[in-house]
Amino acid sequence: MENAKKIGKKVVNFFGITVPTVAFLIIFITFMIGIVSRYVLRKPVPWTYEISILAYMWTTFFGVGQAIKLDEHVVFGLVYDSVSEKLQRVFRITYNLVIVILVSIVFVPCTSSMLSKQGITGVLQLPYKWVFAPFLLMFIDIIVRCAYNVVKEFIPQKKGEVK
Repeated sequence: MENAKKIGKKVVNFFGITVPTVAFLIIFITFMIGIVSRYVLRKPVPWTYEISILAYMWTTFFGVGQAIKLDEHVVFGLVYDSVSEKLQRVFRITYNLVIVILVSIVFVPCTSSMLSKQGITGVLQLPYKWVFAPFLLMFIDIIVRCAYNVVKEFIPQKKGEVK
């Protein structure tokens, strides 16, 4: 069981940290290649824009789970910070449940829509099915992490421990 946890953590870290980091590096490198080729060499390279856009999407798709894990997503702090801990807990449970429900509802239609796409990207001729595949992984990641956040709210915490 302990080995499975270690392997699971490595897989999650790979997709949640390594892949977005590499994708962000790709954005930066292709952006720089595009600038140099366009303004220094005076010969624009058409594929740099498309790769930058695709890498940006993948950075977002793979990185959203880390934002949820670290609780670094957008919240209305003005209201949340001004209420009692008990009401904050209700807010956390509510918004995590709402996210799980909404993403679960749209998962099947989005999956069928994505799998039915026959298009390809303009320059690199990549199938949209593969380009947008991480979108479905993002949905799964969101559902699992938010469901876990709800369950975590009902697990008693030790004194001095932060959720």
